[in-house]
Amino acid sequence: MSAHIRVGSITLTLLLPMLFVMLSTPISMQVQAADSCSGDTSPIRWNETAQRMALVPFYSGNWWDSWFEDDDRRNGRRGNGNNNENIAEEEPQTPPDTSLNPEEPWMYEDWVLPRLEPLEENHYTTMLIGNDSVGALRVNLSANYRTTVCIRLQDMNLNAIDGDVYLLTTEQYDSYAQSYESTHQDDGYFELEQSLSNIPPEWRSFNFLGWKSYRDSHEYEKTSEVNFALNLDGPEVYTSLFSDSDWQDFYIVIDTWDNVHDGDADAPNSIVAADVTIITTERSLILPPFTVSLVFFVVLLGTLSLPFILNAKYMRAGLVAETPQNIVPSLDTAPEYTSLNPLASLSAQEALPPLMEAPKDVVQIPGLVSNVEPLPQMASTEQSSQAKSESELL
Repeated sequence: MSAHIRVGSITLTLLLPMLFVMLSTPISMQVQAADSCSGDTSPIRWNETAQRMALVPFYSGNWWDSWFEDDDRRNGRRGNGNNNENIAEEEPQTPPDTSLNPEEPWMYEDWVLPRLEPLEENHYTTMLIGNDSVGALRVNLSANYRTTVCIRLQDMNLNAIDGDVYLLTTEQYDSYAQSYESTHQDDGYFELEQSLSNIPPEWRSFNFLGWKSYRDSHEYEKTSEVNFALNLDGPEVYTSLFSDSDWQDFYIVIDTWDNVHDGDADAPNSIVAADVTIITTERSLILPPFTVSLVFFVVLLGTLSLPFILNAKYMRAGLVAETPQNIVPSLDTAPEYTSLNPLASLSAQEALPPLMEAPKDVVQIPGLVSNVEPLPQMASTEQSSQAKSESELL
């Protein structure tokens, strides 16, 4: 078996299981059922299967800012803590306007992140998100289930309204929250981050100041309705060079503020009601993550080996001696066929009729006239009889 046939057979053997999986009917039916976002749903068990979180413009998530503000009030100082000017009495602070922010304090003040169960049930909930705010739903996605998320955004009058939807991991959500806080504190960090917002996708991994969505693809901006599905290869774990591995949860984020992205929606100046439906479908077959690398390696190996196979076949083409086919016989070539005449194999004696004798060999004596015709058979017989009679009389 030649080398190119062996390489082709190995490649086909590795690709056949993946082709069978893609063309199988049960998996296709499950995908169609999951994409419809319909099914029996159960109520969310808060802080067990999901956690409601929020970011609001009138509250800073930095614990040190709150500590400095409390310390200033205790010591009778005003400003950012660096000004030592004492005041006789504390100036009254204007309470923030929360008429367009229906979030409750436990959504944005709670720093406790309880351990969530793997998301294996269908859920439906409605999230009220204030103007210039962020509503997030923290979940623990399971690799054994396909998760489909359907979100529809409306205002309080049930009119469609545009917003931004992102899917973030824990590490990505921390960067996103830092960007939100920097924006509402008007510091130089936001301006620097906004100047780097137009980085091409192939260079976004090197942007340490910005944030990006999960797999750099689950970001749906300036839209009122979103449907997306997600299959995990395995548990999402973030590994750093300076720390241990951290378990990553997922955050379904509804954005109603003007973030650093250029194509996002502006603040709607109203309360947004987000209808969130989560459908989970158990996966019947889960391929290990290394199959993707294996397929690409086989394809690359076959592509690289093809020129060598063709070159080896070309170099062997002139070394094989082919047997010449002689159509016209020659004196140097023995006959390779049998005559069709059945009498050709018999001797001359056997080929004559039985009543006839084989002709005798005629010996020609040198010097005689070669043009003398022989006498007929009858004449020679009479001469011999006459000579015999004469000899008897004598």
